[in-house]
Amino acid sequence: MASSPVKICNLALSHLGAGAIAALTEGSAEANACNLHYDTARDAVLRDFPWNFATKRAVLAALSETVPAPWSYLYALPTDCLLAREIVNTTGTTRIPFSVESNSGGTARILLTDQASATLVYTARVTEAALFDPMFVEALSWRLAASICMPITRDRNIMQMAQTMYLNAIAQAQRADGNEGQADTPADADWIVARGIGGGDTRYPWRP
Repeated sequence: MASSPVKICNLALSHLGAGAIAALTEGSAEANACNLHYDTARDAVLRDFPWNFATKRAVLAALSETVPAPWSYLYALPTDCLLAREIVNTTGTTRIPFSVESNSGGTARILLTDQASATLVYTARVTEAALFDPMFVEALSWRLAASICMPITRDRNIMQMAQTMYLNAIAQAQRADGNEGQADTPADADWIVARGIGGGDTRYPWRP
């Protein structure tokens, strides 16, 4: 059965022992909390693992702006790019360095690299819930449960349980999604980084 934002929200609410909602706009406390946090939680889970269903490739469009040193080329990012993951190396296996920054006017994100005619592998912002992988739905439901826990239950123990279940869901996805041809080594999920379990960057700990 295809998923939907309301179904995912109700799954998250069930994790908290809360009642179900009929619509995100119904005006109940549960619906208001879900409506506030759903998009942010969805995008965070998309970023935390290189999900196959959200993986895209695109030949990047070069921009005419001045390229800042030390880079050689400047490209526009695809409009649906949530996370740039890799520049395709057609001649070897070495990862090609790149940097995602703001343009000179601060109005758009750009990608800087030394690769000519660059093709980007990236995680797209997928908003159509019917496309979500079942394991993504499970992970998102726990991430969302942690985000809405305090407004709904005021219980930090339940929030910590939801955080742990989210980590477990991501770990399970790392095992299962690899069976569908996932070659990338996923970046450490924000919660894993924040807890010091992995070798990722500690500058961006997740906050509910």
